Order: sequence, then structure tokens, then C-alpha cells
Amino acid sequence: MKLKLLAVAVAAVISTPAFAETEVKTKAGGGAKFKTDDVSIKVGGRLMYDIDWFDDEAFTGNTGSGSDSELRRARIYVSGEFGDWEAKVQGDFKDDGDTALGDAYIQYNGWDDLELVLGKHKEPFGLEEQTSSKDITAIERTMITNALAPGKNYGASLGSFSNEFTWMVGVYDHGEEGNNIATGVTGRMTFAPMVTKDEVFHLGFGFRQSRLAGNEYKDADQRLEIHTADEKVGSGTIVGESITAYNFEVAYAAGPFHAQAEYFDAEVDGGINADTDISGYYAQFGYVLTGESRPYSKGKFKRVSPKGENGAWEMFGRFSHYEPGSDEADAFTLGLNYYASKAVRVGVNYVMGDMTEGNVDKDGNAIAVRFQYVF
Repeated sequence: MKLKLLAVAVAAVISTPAFAETEVKTKAGGGAKFKTDDVSIKVGGRLMYDIDWFDDEAFTGNTGSGSDSELRRARIYVSGEFGDWEAKVQGDFKDDGDTALGDAYIQYNGWDDLELVLGKHKEPFGLEEQTSSKDITAIERTMITNALAPGKNYGASLGSFSNEFTWMVGVYDHGEEGNNIATGVTGRMTFAPMVTKDEVFHLGFGFRQSRLAGNEYKDADQRLEIHTADEKVGSGTIVGESITAYNFEVAYAAGPFHAQAEYFDAEVDGGINADTDISGYYAQFGYVLTGESRPYSKGKFKRVSPKGENGAWEMFGRFSHYEPGSDEADAFTLGLNYYASKAVRVGVNYVMGDMTEGNVDKDGNAIAVRFQYVF
């Protein structure tokens, strides 16, 4: 039903008579924009197809090997602007044929330097999480980001955004506690003391607190940054009354070089049970071999945009560490990205993984390939 409704919305936008004489602009990797004097509508989306190969215990749970492929993301969105208001609806189409709403929000921009967002949108926590999946350097986000960043939920947030300084705080619906909402509060602030066309220095801090109300915190179990792998690291079932988490972020970019790192620390309040600590960090370095730089805008980084007809090449390395309770895991990734255009990207990642669960050590190797098209 959600798929049908979204298809009807897109068709209505394109075919309605009100847009018969409208200005239409298309841009590779930037969607199609339909604009009249006072209304603009934008339609776009993304496709990501992944192929993974992996072996040994850190990825398969045994000494064997495995491989898999999947349509990692298939999304289409419609957004619109009218005066001080804008809105966005995005459909996520799953590999199993199911559909879900990604973004579904209304935003008010009528106050000076303030944005009010109502509906389902991404909670402000973590640099890697705030960077779009089409713009992150590696194929997958790190274990600690996936474990602690809340992602997209229904709620209300208020924020202000510029290249030099951003802040956003919101209250969100994280499920039910009896007949009441299990609320979460999330906030992020960034500061860039240096922002020029060729150089950026970025600092940030995030906070989140969510009620669990005696339920299990399921996001603690994580794969070692290969999405189709069979094995996960985790400390078994983590049940608690609430979770409180902090993160610190730093990034620097100069010409074709870019680097970023984040540290996370969280505690699950176990109530009558013992508390559980969840922590981790990552550090990532990259270099664009063809000379392009990674763009920065309002506390987030964008993907490389090639300048020449032959595209752009980027190499990077990343180390991430994750500790859910008494267990721990490390993943070291080497990667190469080819940006054929603003719309087309091919990425190859080699991942070495190592985990310790109790007294059992597991390691393994994996290769992931992604084909990405943004429209």
C-alpha cells in the first residue's frame, strides 16, 4: 500500500496541469525539479546493489566461507517547498519486497536562522550517521555508529544550520511503554573554526537518552561492517530501563585529503539488573587521487564530484573498535571508490575483522563491492 501511495504521489506531481508550463531542471545525481513562481517539487532517489564474499569465524561463525548479494537500498522521494514550508516523503523498498517509509516530515523555515521539523526524520547524532548513505566513503557505516545512532524516527526537532555552526535537538517516539510513548531526547552541535573552499576543520558533540522501559536494546549486536555476513558480535540480551549515550567527532579536509574520527560511550541502565556499557570509536583517512575534494556543508560531508570526463578515484583506510559489554571487535577496512559521475559510483572494500566473545577469539576476511546510482 505504501508503495502504491508513493507512486500515485509521484505521478500526480509530474502530470498535474498546474505544472504544465513550469520550469523543469534535472541534474545528474540531484533529481528532477519542477518549479513555478511560488511552488517547487523535487523527485529523486537511489539504488545500491552489493556483492559480498567472506570467510572464517568473524563473518560466518565457523571456519567456512560464504557470499551473498543484495539490493542494499532502493529509495525514491518527493519533496516540495512553498513559502516558509517544505516537506518530504521517501519510500524505502526492501530486498524481500516489503516497503517502508523513510523520511515523512513537514518543515517550517519562517523563523530567522531556525528550522522546525515535524514527522519522521533522522535524529541528530554522529557525523557518520548524519552523512547520507550515498555520501559516506566506505560501503557500510561503522559498528559503533550502527549500534548507537537512533536513525529515523517520528518526532519534533528544532535547529539552526550554517557552515560555521549547527545545532539541533529533538524529542522522538521510540515505541510504546504500556499506553504511553517511550520517548527519546537527542541533540547534536557542531563547530567549524576553519571553513574555506580548500580546507575544513570540524568539531562536534552529540547526546541521546532513550527510554527502554524494561525492553531489550537490540542494536548492540552488530556485524563486522559486512552487511550480509552471518556472524554478529554482542553480549547476548541487553535489557534495561534506559540508554544514555554521548559522542565526540572531529574531521579535517584539505584539498584531496580528508580524515574524520568519532568516539562513542553509552550506558544501559539495567534497573534491578546490572548496567551495561557500550563504547567504541573509529578513525578514517582518505585521499582523492584525481585531485577533487570532498565537499562540506552545514556539519556534514558530501560525496566526491568528479571534475573530468574520466571520473574521480579515491582511496581510503578505516579502523573501528567496538565494545558491547564484555565483548569486543575490531574491523580494518581498505577501500577504493570510482566516481564515474555525480550519479554513478563503484566501491570496493577489503575488511579484516577480529572479535572476542568471552574467551573465544574469531577472525576473518571479506570483500564487498557496491554499484550505486543516484537520480
